[in-house]
Amino acid sequence: MGELFQKARTLMAAGRPAEAAPRLQEARELMYVLVERIPGDVEAKSTLGSVLYGLGSALRSIDEPEQAVEALWECAEIYEELDGLGEPGMRARAADVHARAAQALSALDNGVSAVLESDQAVAAYVELGADAVGHPLFLDLARVLTLNALVMFVHGDGDLAVRSADRAVRAYLSRADEINAGSFEEVAVHGRYLRDAAEVAARVHTAQDRPAAALAAEEVEVHAARQLARSGSPGDRAALADVLTRHGLSLQRTGLTEEGVHLVQEGRGVDREAAEHATRDWRGPTGEGTADHGPVLWSPSFSRALADADAVLGGDRVPQSLRNLAADPTDETAAVIPSQRCDAQLAPVVAGRLAQLAVALLADPDRYSPEDACLLGREAHLLFAVASRAEVLSLRQRFGDFGVDWARLLLALIPAYEAQSDGWVTAQELVRWLDVVAGQLEPFAGLDEETARLVEECRACAVR
Repeated sequence: MGELFQKARTLMAAGRPAEAAPRLQEARELMYVLVERIPGDVEAKSTLGSVLYGLGSALRSIDEPEQAVEALWECAEIYEELDGLGEPGMRARAADVHARAAQALSALDNGVSAVLESDQAVAAYVELGADAVGHPLFLDLARVLTLNALVMFVHGDGDLAVRSADRAVRAYLSRADEINAGSFEEVAVHGRYLRDAAEVAARVHTAQDRPAAALAAEEVEVHAARQLARSGSPGDRAALADVLTRHGLSLQRTGLTEEGVHLVQEGRGVDREAAEHATRDWRGPTGEGTADHGPVLWSPSFSRALADADAVLGGDRVPQSLRNLAADPTDETAAVIPSQRCDAQLAPVVAGRLAQLAVALLADPDRYSPEDACLLGREAHLLFAVASRAEVLSLRQRFGDFGVDWARLLLALIPAYEAQSDGWVTAQELVRWLDVVAGQLEPFAGLDEETARLVEECRACAVR
């Protein structure tokens, strides 16, 4: 088995995941036999976890995200079991697996699940103290923050995405000397994560109209992309052409025309097709973006959505406890994941208030953006979900109250997402959650007619 696993790892390192995957699947079957034969063998279980992690990575690389998620979740369960037995290093391994699972779920467009997996990964590293500069897991956290930023950028709150990306960039830059002293492979790995984090930061800062911050992030991205492109890899050269073009157009927008034009021309010289794609992307689907007016971008923003709700409904409808959640997107100390918005013990109460607000806003689409109402509602759902994951006592003890708010929120969110052109998958994710919430409300249905009707409505929505 060891030789089989080593051969698979060699193939993965050589960029040949399609050849590695069947070997890893064979190794998994062999490890199942060994673990079944000796259930208490910690080393065997750890090896099975490593095989599953490699298999998940290989399957994701060959566009098999569903199978990748299954392998990674199984891997996480093993590492968490070993962590419970006191095996050192397993909590960090499990966190890394959750970060990888988030990427696979993102590829399936299961955004709600991806955000929750990413939340779990970041939270675990922070609880391990990895956010301290001298901690041995500091750069691991930087990597996970980058992956988190990518998930939040596509599926979550842009405020969380940009804070996570900015924090990752600062972490990598603070350890630049140490990184650059490493092997070429180590430098390349960290460089790619730095490039990705800087790109997310640049895009969100641009979309949220912070041009100075966007330009600073693009400069970091250009530097990282130049270093990576030295390898001659087509992918790295395309990435360099992309950022050179975007940064050049951004500089032209700010009045630095000569420098901007030079970078755009350089990008075309590196990879013309990638540069042209970057130009179209910068100008937006309508072609309205120009060097004078900038790119046509939109980034969901929880803080902006909450401020707009306050303006539309008035202060009486948006309590201070919710306003406190709306931190400045550039605040270096604010949340980068949903579970950091408030203390876990307060999450059910905050989620309930936010859910009630979102339901009211979804019922009045003429006065308030349905997209922003969905954002607020989704964040309320995520707070309920993280409270459930943390087994918060008040959520269990008062589920007859909190569960009603949760169910009503989901019943309002599901049709709202179904009405969006790209919202069907999210709606189906929420339907599955609704089925779970309805099941937990069942014991209360016999005590209250209104709850009984609500459960019936949930069941009808789940089976339609």
